[in-house]
Amino acid sequence: MIPTALTKIRWLRMIEVKNCIKNHNCKCAEHLRRIILKIPINDKDESLIELQIQAKERIYNKCFDRNKL
Repeated sequence: MIPTALTKIRWLRMIEVKNCIKNHNCKCAEHLRRIILKIPINDKDESLIELQIQAKERIYNKCFDRNKL
């Protein structure tokens, strides 16, 4: 598999997701990482994945803000 620009961007987005400070096994961060790394099959699938990423980012941001020190 030859990496494309999109897969490189998604990989960089994935490694920027941090676990909560209080919770080292943050489920919200793990779910967001898995969705970011999904490989779209077509344009419809790509737009669906982006919607899922936006929804999970909101949940992740709430979790991350709540669990800060």
